[in-house]
Amino acid sequence: MFDVICVPVDGSEYGYKAADVAIEIARKFSSKIAAVHVLEEFSLNSYDLEEDSGDAILAKITKKASEYDIEVVEHLLTADALRDMNFIIKQTGADLVVISALGSDNGRFVSFDENNVSDHKIGSVTERLLRNSDVPILLIK
Repeated sequence: MFDVICVPVDGSEYGYKAADVAIEIARKFSSKIAAVHVLEEFSLNSYDLEEDSGDAILAKITKKASEYDIEVVEHLLTADALRDMNFIIKQTGADLVVISALGSDNGRFVSFDENNVSDHKIGSVTERLLRNSDVPILLIK
């Protein structure tokens, strides 16, 4: 049913929850996972630091999926997630996207408690995907 499941991950607990769901779906349908981490085009941090962090985030997904013999293709990209996520998803060949409702915000991870975020809000990248995606989106809260 799903050949490639794209899961954008940002290192937040919410992103990892989405990855867990993507792994479960991949187990059921013998799917591959396209794990995507987007480095900000313009960051105050060094590129090497951002790249190392992104590699570690993707490696965590790959390690967990490998426990179930699920193939993962890691995509570490420099882009604007808000602007480019639809293009990135098309390039992965995904026929399903599993994404968290919320994630990081300018290097600071969103916290429901600290920021009074309600269960009814979603992040800007996720909101844009829901409006514009050509493939099904599974939203994880």
